[in-house]
Amino acid sequence: MKNTAPRWLFFLFPAVAMLLGWGLRGYIGGGPYGALMPGCFVALSLALLLGYRVETAAIATLFGAIGIGYGGNMTYGQTLGFLRETDTVYWGLLGCLVKGAAWGLLGGAVMGIGFSRDHYARKTVCMGLVLSLVAYYVGVWLVNEPKLIYFSDPVNKPRGESWAGMYAAALALLLYLKTQGSRKAFHLPLHFALWGALGGGIGFAGGAVWMVIGPLLPLPQVWIGWWKVMEFFFGFSLGGAFGYCAYLHRAALYQAGQEGDAPAPNGKGALGFVAYVVLLFFGFALLRNAISFTTIMGIAAQVLFGYVFFATVALSIGLYSRHAAWQAGITMAFFHTVLDYTRDLNTTNHFGYTTPGWVQLTIIVLLCALVGYLVHRFQGHEQPVVSLFLLAIWACYLSGCARSFLHYDYLFPPEGQGRIAYMLAEKSALPFVHLTFTAAALWCTWAVYTYFRRPAEGASESPS
Repeated sequence: MKNTAPRWLFFLFPAVAMLLGWGLRGYIGGGPYGALMPGCFVALSLALLLGYRVETAAIATLFGAIGIGYGGNMTYGQTLGFLRETDTVYWGLLGCLVKGAAWGLLGGAVMGIGFSRDHYARKTVCMGLVLSLVAYYVGVWLVNEPKLIYFSDPVNKPRGESWAGMYAAALALLLYLKTQGSRKAFHLPLHFALWGALGGGIGFAGGAVWMVIGPLLPLPQVWIGWWKVMEFFFGFSLGGAFGYCAYLHRAALYQAGQEGDAPAPNGKGALGFVAYVVLLFFGFALLRNAISFTTIMGIAAQVLFGYVFFATVALSIGLYSRHAAWQAGITMAFFHTVLDYTRDLNTTNHFGYTTPGWVQLTIIVLLCALVGYLVHRFQGHEQPVVSLFLLAIWACYLSGCARSFLHYDYLFPPEGQGRIAYMLAEKSALPFVHLTFTAAALWCTWAVYTYFRRPAEGASESPS
């Protein structure tokens, strides 16, 4: 294997990239679609470390983004709430350990397929995804719905959990892959899953510990958001675990990135994916007011419009269309940051009182069209994976800045109050959060220009 990236960079680069992605996810776009960001960032960082061609990097990025997105289906707000009371703190930590490991296990298994896609036939991967979809709902219905083990508050607004579904989906996918290929083929998805479970469990539970001990430390508490520290720690730990796994298997992964089977450009596939996304978000919004979700039709709609079904469709389309893979991996992650911001225009940012809905929709369409166009164009650059990584990082970073600073009350504070003073009075932890975002984005950019701006000896990236 010919690759000059040092061992420490295999750990630190994906760790910092995922720290940034996870921090942004919790800040500007929660849920499974918001979790596309850290998955996108860490997959692209690994593709750079391993010298992947743009064709194989597309599948790696797609499976990384979508794979990490699965875990966003899990609710954990009330689980973290257990950390506030001494008699429930250990139950809360156990819940974080269980949920973090589930996040990394399924995300790692899916990501591992993306980084070694040529080891399995496309139809085999699609069938494994379908089986994992079924297993997910079986796990939810058998364990989570009856609350056999429950990590949320059973009294005050109990939430529907899905961590058992995550474990069931991961096990179904891995067991099916084991029966369909060689030991060599199964090796990478299995190890990515195991390292993901380790990094996710330690990251989420360890981050939760900061929420317990942080308020007790002799620090200026008003300036620090310990919830954000938890997210940063979670992302750093999980990204580092994936990076170390990639380092251990770098020879096989490098070969897969240079010689692996890759989908054709297939622009029609990309258009089909865009049409599906439009149907997904706007179709569900229309159905929400038209049907009752307690009926059979309503339950079917929740499945068809849920993230797990979306993931199965998006991954399957991406296997046959390189352009769809890139758009799903990068533009879709950015799309949700803008969608989340425009939703906040109606509440948090107060612009919605004066901004009509068609203007908000126009913002989404124009910004996502711009990023989608750049994703398409950058595939033809001399170093496309470098360009696409920087595009993903900075587009989402700027969206985070908009979420923070394009706030009506901050731009037009009450009479007699300065903008900065009012902003800090309202959100005193904002400097800490954005300094961390900025430092992480700048460090990742420095790493790219220092280690990846020129191909490593023996590595090659062919334009689309």
